[in-house]
Amino acid sequence: MTERPRRRDAAASRKALLDAARALFGERGYDRTTLRDIGDRAGVDAALVARYYGNKAGLYLAAIEEDGQDAASARRDLARVGALADFLAARMDDLGGPGPMFRAALGEEGHEAVRGEASAAVRQSMVDPMVERIVERTGLEERIARRRAEFAVASLIGAVVIRPGGFFPELTNLSRDELVSLVEEAFGGMLGE
Repeated sequence: MTERPRRRDAAASRKALLDAARALFGERGYDRTTLRDIGDRAGVDAALVARYYGNKAGLYLAAIEEDGQDAASARRDLARVGALADFLAARMDDLGGPGPMFRAALGEEGHEAVRGEASAAVRQSMVDPMVERIVERTGLEERIARRRAEFAVASLIGAVVIRPGGFFPELTNLSRDELVSLVEEAFGGMLGE
């Protein structure tokens, strides 16, 4: 009796690889994550990365794009600094680390294409909606509003990334709600909230 070939679900394999990559890249970064690790976590053959994403860098870029799409789906709400802080803290909790987009934004990934993609994703999903809100609420010229938004987003990413490490004990001990409240207090006036 011959065995029936296993039925493969390309979409499920592709999603499993992407989910595993997002988690591992978020935890370890690009250089310390291997394709074998990703395949093992996804429960599929790591060779499928080449089929679906071209190579490890292509998979990393797809992970950044997915992070950006998650943020873009909450785009309007992310114009509020408190909502952005909550979103970033939740991402850290869900991914067990900053995630590929934020690792690239922090300069942890030296690949130029990766950094460019991450920069565009952060600007489009977080900075741009905040700029629109600042201009709408304060009447500031866009260039000044953009400076404020970029500063706020950079500060929030830094605070959220450093929080779990214990570097600043008071920050580490804050609950997510307390972090959001602190961020709103610190940035609200500057951002026209």
